[in-house]
Amino acid sequence: MDIIFRNKKFFGFIFWCWLILILLVSTLPGGPEMKAEFNDKSIRLDYLLHFIAYFSLAIFYLLWKANKYFNIKPRLLYSFLIGGFILAAGMEGIQSLIPGRSFNPYDFYANAAGIILGIIAPKILFYKKK
Repeated sequence: MDIIFRNKKFFGFIFWCWLILILLVSTLPGGPEMKAEFNDKSIRLDYLLHFIAYFSLAIFYLLWKANKYFNIKPRLLYSFLIGGFILAAGMEGIQSLIPGRSFNPYDFYANAAGIILGIIAPKILFYKKK
């Protein structure tokens, strides 16, 4: 685990690259329709992709800014959460202006869930007492 926390700059770089990738993919015209069929029920898989994209963004941020106990300064945490929610809502809003795309509140919910669980999950999974 120590190797992770010695590479803060690397995770900062990965965080910014991932953020740019989210911005680029979110603004491309005409996103793919991804559905899975189960017993006459259709499930949209793009919600899972939204969740994974923002979950990964939160993980990269946490690995960049947190200490070895996965604790992060409250100011940094709140800034990330507010910025992440603004990003998620903004990208959905911008998609309403792009041909072949539309605003979908469920996409925003998946993004927000990814952000929240990306911050909480590592703290639960790798909890260490000081």
